Amino acid sequence: MKFMNPSAFRIVALSLVAAAAMALSTNSMAANYSLELVSPRAAGTTPISGGPAIGAGNRIFKAYPGFEYNIRAVVVGGAYPYTFSLSGAPSGMTIEPRTGEIRWPNASGTTVTPTITITDSEGTVRSSPWTIAVTTAGFKFVDAANGSASGTGAIGSPFRTISDLYNNTNSNSTDMVYFRAGTYNALNLPRASVGSPWERVEVEGRMSNIWIAYPGETPVIDFGFVPNAEPGVILRFQQTDAYIDGFETRNSRIIGFQVLVGNYGVFRRLRMRDHNLIRANLDGSNASFIMCITGGGMYGEYLTIQDNDFGNAQDDMALKIYAQRKLLIEGNRFHDMHIATELKADMPQFTYRGNTHSNISFNAIAGNMHDTPTSGEINFNVVTSAGQFAVDVNQDGMAGKIDIYRNTLIGRILVRNTDAADGPFNFYNNVIINNDPGTHIYLENVSAPTRVTTLNNLVGNVGSGVVDANGTLTANYAQYVGSRGHQVGVVPRPPTGVTVQ
Repeated sequence: MKFMNPSAFRIVALSLVAAAAMALSTNSMAANYSLELVSPRAAGTTPISGGPAIGAGNRIFKAYPGFEYNIRAVVVGGAYPYTFSLSGAPSGMTIEPRTGEIRWPNASGTTVTPTITITDSEGTVRSSPWTIAVTTAGFKFVDAANGSASGTGAIGSPFRTISDLYNNTNSNSTDMVYFRAGTYNALNLPRASVGSPWERVEVEGRMSNIWIAYPGETPVIDFGFVPNAEPGVILRFQQTDAYIDGFETRNSRIIGFQVLVGNYGVFRRLRMRDHNLIRANLDGSNASFIMCITGGGMYGEYLTIQDNDFGNAQDDMALKIYAQRKLLIEGNRFHDMHIATELKADMPQFTYRGNTHSNISFNAIAGNMHDTPTSGEINFNVVTSAGQFAVDVNQDGMAGKIDIYRNTLIGRILVRNTDAADGPFNFYNNVIINNDPGTHIYLENVSAPTRVTTLNNLVGNVGSGVVDANGTLTANYAQYVGSRGHQVGVVPRPPTGVTVQ
């Protein structure tokens, strides 16, 4: 194929690496970490030797009769994309083979034990059974329209408010709680740090941290901030087995949900809106919809933030993450905000995969990534607009190995403060569109440039026509689908006449 404007793009590689080192037909990348099936899996088992075991109280182990049971597999490591399958599943239960979403529209029977199998792109397989009890026991219901403070929490006698759930003696910290449509707040509950920007309600240990939207409905959590009237509250959850699924949120001030260290927490299918930090009079350094706090040397493990929609945070960000091992941030949409995600301190083997970012006024994917050797993967993401940087790596000069690959990044790329002890920071098989010269990766205060490696990135200037406004490769570059950038697909034969620098 003859390209009309050969100066508009380049395949950029390390000068010491031959062009043949990586075939253009490669649809996946070699695994940087061992493949781990985090969830679902049998209670009491662990994804990898020495890791924490999943507890029997996790949301995946119970289904309410007649309700849809809906979870998504959690996988880290291996070579993405994956293929998922089920065996021994009950009638009506299906799995989406590419995403791992498991749906059982009408849970029935008493106990079922399906088995999930995942195969990565290198043929590595992980499999596990898990047992689901179909029961009404251990479920509570909250209904803003028809509930009562004197209710028992049963489906026919629901609570009305979060305060009812908190105060009622029928409530149990091990319950799984369904919320019906309506608006809920925690303003009447006891608060910690009253008068500070961190005014909050401590959910952990007092009531359940498994909150699920009633099937087909979207309850709203209002954090309660009203300018010059009500500071609102942070909802602080213990991470272990936390499961927050299907809500819309509004009117958070400095933080919406705050997460204490623990294991196997999930924030899924949330629509978080209206973050209202006033930078002039509040400490905004950690302002975010979801924040994970440091744990005094402790870590949370296997936290998953999946399939959420974050928007309207014009001065601040969606995610601020500390102290997490094997964190997965996957399939989220970030838009109309100052910063999408900051990956901060103490995060060995994080995975930031398959997220989209649009109308980001400052940085899309950023953070210190410092202290203990932080390492991780940033892969299969798309950034279509970033006012400052699409990716900003190693802000404090203390990060370990990070692989940035198979992303589509429309915006500048920054690597900072890198000496021989940092990284390496490996950029490969990305699509990178900006007006910086050379590799299109800008280095700031980098004394060891060999710690920043580039291989087989498709790069171009703004307006060069490599991608459209959605980050999709245009017709002239369709041969790179499945080998460059975030798109996964069937790869045609490699082109001829490509210049390698």
